[in-house]
Amino acid sequence: MSMSMLELARHLEMLDESPEKVMFGKLLTELSGMSEERVQRAARQVPISGLRELVHQFNKVIHERRGERVQELAQEMANDGISAEELREYLAQHKR
Repeated sequence: MSMSMLELARHLEMLDESPEKVMFGKLLTELSGMSEERVQRAARQVPISGLRELVHQFNKVIHERRGERVQELAQEMANDGISAEELREYLAQHKR
């Protein structure tokens, strides 16, 4: 019995830090390094509903990771003694 890629992804998502989950992450990393043409060719093999679900899940992760990065930057700036107000002033002065 074979699983669709989406079913496989859902199954792997339920696993914590299993070898399968690590391999799935490596697969996604590999996919992100492929040419646009190869990614599009592979995506054409996935039903539209599956593609929508993948895009939705990826957008959620992107949003979460942006928040994490903003927190990291804020902490680095605070460690360097730069206030949020100083940053606002700097950005206002250097708008393009």
